[in-house]
Amino acid sequence: MSILLTHEDGFKEDLFNINSQYLRANQVRKIASEVSLKRDCKKSRKRKRINSPSSSSSIHRQQIQFVQQTLHNIITIAQENGFYTNSISIDYNKQARIASQQFYDDTSYDISEHFIGSNQSNTTIITKIGSNEYVIPENCTFYSYDIRDIHQKLELNCQFDFILMDPPWWNKFIRRNKSFSYKMMHNDELCKIPINNLLSINGIIAIWCTNSAAHFNDIVNVMFPTWGIKFIAKWYWVKVTQSGHVVCDFNYNEGKQPYELLIFGVLCTNQISTIPDNKLLVSVPSAIHSHKPPIAEIIKPYLIEKPNCLEIFARYLLPGWTSWGLEILKFQQLSLYNFQEFSEKKHEIETT
Repeated sequence: MSILLTHEDGFKEDLFNINSQYLRANQVRKIASEVSLKRDCKKSRKRKRINSPSSSSSIHRQQIQFVQQTLHNIITIAQENGFYTNSISIDYNKQARIASQQFYDDTSYDISEHFIGSNQSNTTIITKIGSNEYVIPENCTFYSYDIRDIHQKLELNCQFDFILMDPPWWNKFIRRNKSFSYKMMHNDELCKIPINNLLSINGIIAIWCTNSAAHFNDIVNVMFPTWGIKFIAKWYWVKVTQSGHVVCDFNYNEGKQPYELLIFGVLCTNQISTIPDNKLLVSVPSAIHSHKPPIAEIIKPYLIEKPNCLEIFARYLLPGWTSWGLEILKFQQLSLYNFQEFSEKKHEIETT
């Protein structure tokens, strides 16, 4: 049975008000004056299916067909249980786009110094750092440092049962778009991260990956062998609208897809991993660029009780986790949350 995600607790709802496929502003204006979204989506799908899939590899086609069929099964079951209904108002993602743009316009991530922070209490707290307020979940520790400094701040004693990575893959589009800008890394630099000295003997690593075949091949054939890791599973995060339609059409040629990959590996000496292959995570995505869904509860059945978990290149925090990244609090800014859900308490940050 595949996995189904429904929503992001705590975040402002407008950020997830994705009720149509992703469209450019000029497309929205044209469609709004000419045809309904439903008619447009049908035309778009028909038009793109004319492209011959023969130009793509057989494996690529099989992967898309698998995701399409499995997604159809999931959405059918979900709709039978009251999820992803068609009785939603459509504004071509206007409210989501406004909320996203407001986040970029009204807030700035002005934390430039390196520091270590933590919330050792059992309660979520709110604290002010620089000019912004941040939501800090319970029992978490976080490091605002470059990944190249990890050996100076963390003990490399194979202590983590689960490591999650969301690498800043080298991307020309991100380089051009300053509002999304962050420090990117080449794949050979990623290989230098001491994963083999951080992962426990029966630990699991998971890496978010774009649909780039080059990135996937580098993970499986270069990074994993460098760390003494073997590939065990590939999951798909499929992004859908509130009515269960994919946010963009499936592309049988190389190009943008409505899903991203989550690649799993374990140490080559690990013989007991139970991570299943070819799982689908289905959710309405956030309107904010590179905002991944938290997978702590999804991965929990495959980990030991009370696992020690680490996220590298993190942009948000999770209860009970250790997080590392130069934008460690970016998605913890209070402006993103329904702040009335949290109790405000003073939080001390240890700076170095």
